[in-house]
Amino acid sequence: MSDGTSAPNPWRPISDPLALKHLGKLAEELGEASAAVARCIIQGVDEAEPVTGKVNREWLEDELADVFAAAKLVTQHFGLDQDRMIERRNRKVDQLIAWHQQSVEPTSPPTHAAHAPHVGCDP
Repeated sequence: MSDGTSAPNPWRPISDPLALKHLGKLAEELGEASAAVARCIIQGVDEAEPVTGKVNREWLEDELADVFAAAKLVTQHFGLDQDRMIERRNRKVDQLIAWHQQSVEPTSPPTHAAHAPHVGCDP
């Protein structure tokens, strides 16, 4: 506006402490899972962390489980639509399977079903 006034801010940042804790923990766990994924890419999934000796596969499993737990709590706290999320997940699984198969020579059919139970993935 040319008269020096501005329009009201349409954003309403979250100020509820419990909501902030839920979202903050989810962000933290996502970061830790990203670090575990990066380690698996760099060192290999079945290699061990040099200092602790923990196998990268176990670290990845632990961090993904933590993400699933935090996501479940966020879903419950904010009353997110679990059915919609599951439908979206299933569509995404189909899309990702098709995408992965584009770069693989068709030597054999996939060894898993697209909608087999996904450990911890249901909200």
